[in-house]
Amino acid sequence: MAAGQNLDASTIEAMGNNSLFTRWRPTSHFIAPAGWMNDPCGSMYDSTEDIYHLFYQWHPEHINWGNISWGHATSKDLITWTDVTGWQGYDALALGPTGNGTYNGLGIFSGTAQSINLEGVQDGTLLAFYTSVSYLPTSWNAYYQPGTETQSLAISSDHGVTWQQYGDNPVIRHPPTGWNVTGWRDPFLEPFPEIDTLLNYDEPHYYAVFGSGIKGVGPRIPLYSAPASNLTDWTFLGALWEPADNTSLASVLNTGSYGFNFEVSGFFALPDAEGDMHYFVNMGTEGGNVSFHESSHWALWNEGLVSARSNGSVAFQPVAGGAGDWGIAYALTSFNDTKHNRRVQWAWIPEDIVGDGGLFSALQQGFQGSHSFPRQLYVNEVKGVVNDSELVTSGNARVTKNAQGALTASTLGVRPLPDVVARLRANATKSSFRGAKYDASKILCLAGSTSMQMTASISDYSGGQVGFTVAASPGGEEYTNIYFDPSNYTLNVDRYHSSLISEFNNATNVGFFYPYTLSAKGGYGAKTGGYGGAQGGSGSTKEALTFNIFLDGSLLEVYVNDRFVLTTRIYPSRTDSTGVGVFIGQGASARVSNVQMWTGLANAFPQRPANSSSVLVFDTAAETNNYTWWTGN
Repeated sequence: MAAGQNLDASTIEAMGNNSLFTRWRPTSHFIAPAGWMNDPCGSMYDSTEDIYHLFYQWHPEHINWGNISWGHATSKDLITWTDVTGWQGYDALALGPTGNGTYNGLGIFSGTAQSINLEGVQDGTLLAFYTSVSYLPTSWNAYYQPGTETQSLAISSDHGVTWQQYGDNPVIRHPPTGWNVTGWRDPFLEPFPEIDTLLNYDEPHYYAVFGSGIKGVGPRIPLYSAPASNLTDWTFLGALWEPADNTSLASVLNTGSYGFNFEVSGFFALPDAEGDMHYFVNMGTEGGNVSFHESSHWALWNEGLVSARSNGSVAFQPVAGGAGDWGIAYALTSFNDTKHNRRVQWAWIPEDIVGDGGLFSALQQGFQGSHSFPRQLYVNEVKGVVNDSELVTSGNARVTKNAQGALTASTLGVRPLPDVVARLRANATKSSFRGAKYDASKILCLAGSTSMQMTASISDYSGGQVGFTVAASPGGEEYTNIYFDPSNYTLNVDRYHSSLISEFNNATNVGFFYPYTLSAKGGYGAKTGGYGGAQGGSGSTKEALTFNIFLDGSLLEVYVNDRFVLTTRIYPSRTDSTGVGVFIGQGASARVSNVQMWTGLANAFPQRPANSSSVLVFDTAAETNNYTWWTGN
């Protein structure tokens, strides 16, 4: 396609496979060389090699879900990646299904990994724990065929270049006795010393949680343990906690829906500034569809109190929660980055195509899916908050009081890794814009980029919606508005004009965000970057809104105040839709400051060509056993 050529639906439909491979493709994010890509898997740091590993659900040489395998890449810095054994065709394949009729014959579903051997020793061995699939299709709202999912181990003794299945797989062969499950998959494997102490274990153990649910009852997170000295010997401890079907912690707008089944669950602890541990779960929830959240999938987190059950298991009681990502991101997973003593999270970002049953432009792109930037999870604490009408009832924060009566709001903090951001923009072009008070929208720069980061703060906001515009064309035909709406405490990405092509989703993404009211005597969260802002009453202020926006091809990530993230997709039809500006809704005003932009972010896979597409293959009904393991697109 010639540079500068704009697109419409009929033009796209007439184009050949892979002809739009580079048009909306992210270049700074972790992404498969080509084909279908979904859940991040097996993220870990191997100290014996000083290298990071990341795997991903993959269907190489196809643009839709099926034949689910694990692709593999490694990195020294979590931003620049190398495909293990190469990027062409199936070269990056680590694990793949072995054929219908075997325990893992129809899929290598999601899981996690550790840089240890079966005895829990770090000797250069890598150990992957995954769900092996022998029957498809499977769905939370359909009959669950016994034996569909089992749990298996794979081992590498050459730093991930080749993998061997454990000889006595599966190591966990059946769901918990008596559970009529909606699903049972995606093992999250980690050591957990705090749980060892809680359960009075003398020997260190590893723990695994899964996504699951009981039909007609509710979603579940089953908890298993194994002694570190024998990671093939797993014991079911019980359900970590038992939410009821399609319930939520607070209102659905504030904390999301638990739905009917959990997937890709996680369980971990994080210290606060005083060193006290906070316990968190994350889970992908299925079936909890509402009008403001188009997908029936939610990526949620909950903080909870943990205690030992009388039967030797662990009880988790939620005290706060929300969305791990308020947009289309799903399948969140995390790992303990022991090199930097931090928890790092990844998310899967699907495409957002609505035309042709979701396949419009997919053949022309030659790929679907990406991962988010790596994100740091931590306990976000804001001191000196005021207990106004929404602080406690929102459900998003845990509020504690010190001896002097001052309140602190703590929640799950999330931000792109600072060192990754620094490397992303090391060779980028930086622009700065003068701060001002605005009572109307204004484009600040028309010559932006589809590879950019933008940071800015908004304070003294009143009267209505305030935020920023990205991906704007010179004549205003296309643009995307990102704004805070104080009337219902939501952060929104309005995509109605994001593309002139209606086959791409133009629905508004909505996420809940509640700005704290801060006492004049002090309201500063040391890990959030600072506050100021609109007057909130006598002797108090509303915190300023600090935006951190990334646009990479079609992929848009929006972070606010280091405790909110919303990821979505936009597909402008025009190549000149790159303008950025301030958005002020009718009747609103705000002070905008510290506006900075970096264009030309780093390439995540410099060893690949820009066009790393594969020849797309169509599998026949016979090859897919009459479409029992994928739809054949």
